[in-house]
Amino acid sequence: MFLPWFVGGRMPWAQVVSFGFGLVALLLALWPRLEDKPGSAGQTVKRWSWPRLLKFPIFWLGVVFFAYVIAQALNPAWKLVLTPQVMYLAKQDYITWLPSGVDAPFERMNAWRMLCVWGGAWMLACALWTGLTRRAAVLRLLNFLVIGGTLLALVSILQKMTGTQEILWFIPSPSPMFHGTFVYKNHAAAHLNLICAAALALATWHHVRGLRHLERSTPAPVYFFAAIVCGVAVFMSGSRAAMLLLGGFVIVGALAYFIWRGRSRGVIGGDAATGIGGTAFVCLVALAAYFLNLGTSIDQIRLLLDQKGKGTIEFRVMAREATMELVQDKPLIGWGAGSFRHVFPFKQQNYPPIYRAHVRVMFWDHAHNDPVQALAELGILGLLAPALGLGWLLIRLLRAGALGQPAFLLLAIGLGLALAHGWVDFPLYNPAIFTTFTALWIILVRWADLERSR
Repeated sequence: MFLPWFVGGRMPWAQVVSFGFGLVALLLALWPRLEDKPGSAGQTVKRWSWPRLLKFPIFWLGVVFFAYVIAQALNPAWKLVLTPQVMYLAKQDYITWLPSGVDAPFERMNAWRMLCVWGGAWMLACALWTGLTRRAAVLRLLNFLVIGGTLLALVSILQKMTGTQEILWFIPSPSPMFHGTFVYKNHAAAHLNLICAAALALATWHHVRGLRHLERSTPAPVYFFAAIVCGVAVFMSGSRAAMLLLGGFVIVGALAYFIWRGRSRGVIGGDAATGIGGTAFVCLVALAAYFLNLGTSIDQIRLLLDQKGKGTIEFRVMAREATMELVQDKPLIGWGAGSFRHVFPFKQQNYPPIYRAHVRVMFWDHAHNDPVQALAELGILGLLAPALGLGWLLIRLLRAGALGQPAFLLLAIGLGLALAHGWVDFPLYNPAIFTTFTALWIILVRWADLERSR
């Protein structure tokens, strides 16, 4: 919750603080607990959490991954040289059979800075897996994430309506493309898409639970309202990819829900309540669209079809192709974590449209394609551990019966939005989005596990 409010966590000091939060969270999760002794009257027993951590595959995959990144950091093949007139990379002597990287200042980006971002998220994931042992705790944490994200969405809407040129009305933005507290509108929209998916998952879970228990009312409408607020903020951001992904998510989610309802007919009731709720949902969305003038935001999608939109797409395609040339040079070990912006000019110069604008060289921080950039920086060997970790989470989720639970399925699809967005932009290289994405995966799997055990 800290990173999104501090300019998306893009500043080096915020990433260091996030690393510290992850470490503190893990230490607290490993702290021994006093629990009631089964079959005793008032007696307690000390329970250690570290055995659970040692059985967590992502903990060991993370150890291997960070050892790999540290090897890249300690074995630089290039050094960034900065002078008042010019900036260039100088070759270094290095151990050729070990992973290598680029020696660059922390504030400009290097492997140590990426370790802060990835390490903080990894320690948070380990803390959540070790510390969350009750469903109530999982739901409480998910509620806090939705509340914080919805407040951020409201702030971004108010900023748009007031026409401010400053973040939170008092922080000068380094870019005119800011939205909410994020410097880059696409990152704000990608983060809000995750919060929207979490809100819809909670709304669906409470709704289905209420139908099964024949409850008169549930908190579901509150979460639906939070999802609408986040969705409106996404459309007001002007992020075309995020708008298209969110629209597709809502359609797929609605179809999945109605298919589930059809298969559950006769098992649970409440068709009238569902119809009334659905009608109210559509009316609320229509009113929001009318009063907030979302038609202007939707017009941004049409830019994908005109010459300006095509030009933007062509530039990103060229950037992806240039990055793939970096991959071909070092397919196994990569160029080093955090090295992209330093080594990209080697291949960028082969593509004149993305190399120079008038007389100035264009500077690319990211490839606008997360998987390709990660492959260029880490290589195939470096990506094995994250890929295995994500695969393990998916298998664990399926074994917990997520396909039969609409709420879990919705949140899993919502997490897939960030991966899909990563093919046309770089959301997972934003610390706030990456940390939220990681935390939501662990929360989802723990939620499914604890739900099954009840």
